[in-house]
Amino acid sequence: MIVVTKDGRTIKRGADYTVFRHELWKVQQGNCADCGRVTSITADIESDWSFHVAHRGSRGMGGAIRDDVVGPKRGQVESGKCGKCHRREHGQ
Repeated sequence: MIVVTKDGRTIKRGADYTVFRHELWKVQQGNCADCGRVTSITADIESDWSFHVAHRGSRGMGGAIRDDVVGPKRGQVESGKCGKCHRREHGQ
């Protein structure tokens, strides 16, 4: 399901988010945008080598600024990262 909010943000859910994530992974040839590690689209989300979609800045409480398009604005997708780099970015 794809929802466009009143303020123009695009929110992708379920199969549509999965397709978006997979397309981003293919564009990056399966590599982390930060460290270059080869990632897996099917790895458990807790794995260091799993592929994560990284939004610019925080997505906000409840995803309030989430915008599932690649772009330069806060809340938009910056790139895909490995689990290790994405967790480090969020101080985890």
